[in-house]
Amino acid sequence: MKVGYGLITTFHAHAGQQKELAEILLEGAAVMEEIPACLEYIVGTSEQDEDTVFVVEFWTDEGRHRASLDNPAVKAVIERGAPLIREVERNKELDLLGGKGL
Repeated sequence: MKVGYGLITTFHAHAGQQKELAEILLEGAAVMEEIPACLEYIVGTSEQDEDTVFVVEFWTDEGRHRASLDNPAVKAVIERGAPLIREVERNKELDLLGGKGL
């Protein structure tokens, strides 16, 4: 039985911009604290690729994730981060079934 929606995204920053992009995305995580439908919003980097930032998100459902993109605070984070991003890969969309933390 499906219990939520998940999304894994890889952000490829312009050279030398990984740290700044990660900091902005972590500010986005703080915004997500105010959105009850966001169950998890995790930001990470890769030691193997100094220009990559990963975001793993768990939501109650896909519709609430899409609706969050209209939130003014979320839009502000996206606008600040966009110039630092060279490419975005929406790697996986997941139907969450359960597990620790859900």
